[in-house]
Amino acid sequence: MRTPERAGDLRGVLSLEFALVVVGVLGALMLLGAAWRLGQTRGEMRDVAAEAARAASLLQNPRSAAAAAEKTAQETLGRSGIRCSNFSVAADVSALRPGGSVAVEIRCISRLEDLTLLRMPGSVSLQATAVEVVDQRRGGT
Repeated sequence: MRTPERAGDLRGVLSLEFALVVVGVLGALMLLGAAWRLGQTRGEMRDVAAEAARAASLLQNPRSAAAAAEKTAQETLGRSGIRCSNFSVAADVSALRPGGSVAVEIRCISRLEDLTLLRMPGSVSLQATAVEVVDQRRGGT
Protein backbone atom coordinates (compact mmCIF):
# COMPACT_ATOMS: atom_id res chain seq x y z
CA MET A 1 0.00 0.00 0.00
CA ARG A 2 1.35 3.39 -0.97
CA THR A 3 1.40 6.27 1.31
CA PRO A 4 0.72 9.77 0.01
CA GLU A 5 4.40 10.61 0.48
CA ARG A 6 5.52 7.77 -1.85
CA ALA A 7 2.92 8.61 -4.51
CA GLY A 8 4.42 12.09 -4.86
CA ASP A 9 7.76 10.55 -5.88
CA LEU A 10 6.26 9.36 -9.20
CA ARG A 11 5.07 12.73 -10.43
CA GLY A 12 6.70 13.73 -13.70
CA VAL A 13 7.81 10.21 -14.60
CA LEU A 14 5.24 9.92 -17.40
CA SER A 15 6.35 13.26 -18.83
CA LEU A 16 9.97 12.16 -18.73
CA GLU A 17 9.18 8.84 -20.41
CA PHE A 18 7.18 10.63 -23.11
CA ALA A 19 10.02 13.07 -23.73
CA LEU A 20 12.53 10.22 -24.05
CA VAL A 21 10.28 8.35 -26.49
CA VAL A 22 9.76 11.49 -28.60
CA VAL A 23 13.52 12.17 -28.72
CA GLY A 24 14.17 8.54 -29.68
CA VAL A 25 11.54 8.55 -32.43
CA LEU A 26 12.79 11.86 -33.82
CA GLY A 27 16.38 10.59 -33.80
CA ALA A 28 15.34 7.42 -35.63
CA LEU A 29 13.42 9.47 -38.21
CA MET A 30 16.44 11.71 -38.77
CA LEU A 31 18.71 8.70 -39.30
CA LEU A 32 16.17 7.15 -41.65
CA GLY A 33 16.05 10.40 -43.61
CA ALA A 34 19.85 10.50 -43.78
CA ALA A 35 19.94 6.92 -45.09
CA TRP A 36 17.27 7.76 -47.68
CA ARG A 37 19.22 10.83 -48.85
CA LEU A 38 22.42 8.78 -49.14
CA GLY A 39 20.60 6.22 -51.29
CA GLN A 40 19.13 9.00 -53.42
CA THR A 41 22.60 10.49 -53.89
CA ARG A 42 23.99 7.14 -55.01
CA GLY A 43 21.21 6.98 -57.62
CA GLU A 44 22.03 10.50 -58.79
CA MET A 45 25.68 9.47 -59.16
CA ARG A 46 24.59 6.58 -61.42
CA ASP A 47 22.59 9.06 -63.50
CA VAL A 48 25.63 11.35 -63.79
CA ALA A 49 27.79 8.45 -64.96
CA ALA A 50 25.14 7.39 -67.50
CA GLU A 51 24.88 10.91 -68.95
CA ALA A 52 28.66 11.18 -69.19
CA ALA A 53 28.91 7.80 -70.95
CA ARG A 54 26.16 8.80 -73.37
CA ALA A 55 27.91 12.07 -74.19
CA ALA A 56 31.17 10.21 -74.87
CA SER A 57 29.48 7.61 -77.06
CA LEU A 58 28.17 10.30 -79.42
CA LEU A 59 31.64 11.45 -80.46
CA GLN A 60 34.05 9.78 -82.83
CA ASN A 61 37.43 10.90 -81.54
CA PRO A 62 38.56 9.12 -78.34
CA ARG A 63 40.25 12.22 -76.93
CA SER A 64 37.20 14.43 -77.46
CA ALA A 65 34.93 11.65 -76.17
CA ALA A 66 36.89 11.45 -72.90
CA ALA A 67 36.79 15.25 -72.57
CA ALA A 68 33.04 15.27 -73.24
CA ALA A 69 32.52 12.63 -70.56
CA GLU A 70 34.39 14.69 -67.98
CA LYS A 71 32.66 17.95 -68.91
CA THR A 72 29.21 16.34 -68.89
CA ALA A 73 29.86 14.66 -65.55
CA GLN A 74 30.95 17.93 -63.93
CA GLU A 75 27.99 19.87 -65.33
CA THR A 76 25.44 17.21 -64.40
CA LEU A 77 26.89 16.83 -60.93
CA GLY A 78 26.72 20.59 -60.46
CA ARG A 79 23.02 20.60 -61.39
CA SER A 80 22.26 17.73 -59.03
CA GLY A 81 23.49 19.67 -56.01
CA ILE A 82 25.95 17.02 -54.85
CA ARG A 83 29.08 18.64 -53.42
CA CYS A 84 32.24 16.65 -53.94
CA SER A 85 35.84 16.90 -52.98
CA ASN A 86 38.33 14.77 -54.92
CA PHE A 87 36.00 14.39 -57.90
CA SER A 88 37.37 12.23 -60.71
CA VAL A 89 36.10 10.91 -64.03
CA ALA A 90 37.69 7.95 -65.80
CA ALA A 91 36.43 7.27 -69.32
CA ASP A 92 37.37 4.05 -71.09
CA VAL A 93 37.06 4.91 -74.77
CA SER A 94 39.26 2.09 -76.06
CA ALA A 95 36.26 0.48 -77.79
CA LEU A 96 34.91 3.73 -79.27
CA ARG A 97 33.70 2.47 -82.64
CA PRO A 98 30.33 1.61 -84.16
CA GLY A 99 28.97 -1.32 -82.14
CA GLY A 100 31.59 -0.82 -79.41
CA SER A 101 31.05 0.70 -76.00
CA VAL A 102 32.20 3.46 -73.72
CA ALA A 103 32.53 3.05 -69.95
CA VAL A 104 32.66 5.96 -67.53
CA GLU A 105 33.47 5.71 -63.84
CA ILE A 106 33.01 8.68 -61.54
CA ARG A 107 34.22 8.98 -57.97
CA CYS A 108 33.85 11.64 -55.34
CA ILE A 109 34.09 12.10 -51.62
CA SER A 110 31.23 14.00 -50.04
CA ARG A 111 30.76 15.14 -46.46
CA LEU A 112 27.83 13.51 -44.70
CA GLU A 113 26.79 16.92 -43.43
CA ASP A 114 26.36 18.14 -47.03
CA LEU A 115 24.36 15.07 -48.05
CA THR A 116 22.04 14.72 -45.09
CA LEU A 117 21.65 18.36 -44.03
CA LEU A 118 22.34 17.14 -40.48
CA ARG A 119 25.45 17.83 -38.48
CA MET A 120 26.85 14.36 -39.07
CA PRO A 121 30.62 13.98 -38.89
CA GLY A 122 32.65 12.21 -41.53
CA SER A 123 32.45 11.71 -45.24
CA VAL A 124 31.42 9.02 -47.68
CA SER A 125 33.08 7.83 -50.87
CA LEU A 126 30.66 7.71 -53.77
CA GLN A 127 31.35 5.79 -56.97
CA ALA A 128 29.28 4.96 -60.04
CA THR A 129 29.99 3.32 -63.38
CA ALA A 130 27.97 3.34 -66.58
CA VAL A 131 28.50 1.68 -69.95
CA GLU A 132 26.95 3.03 -73.13
CA VAL A 133 26.87 1.17 -76.45
CA VAL A 134 28.04 3.13 -79.47
CA ASP A 135 25.42 3.29 -82.22
CA GLN A 136 26.28 0.91 -85.06
CA ARG A 137 24.80 3.17 -87.72
CA ARG A 138 26.79 6.28 -86.96
CA GLY A 139 29.07 7.53 -89.70
CA GLY A 140 32.84 7.28 -89.65
CA THR A 141 35.08 5.45 -87.20
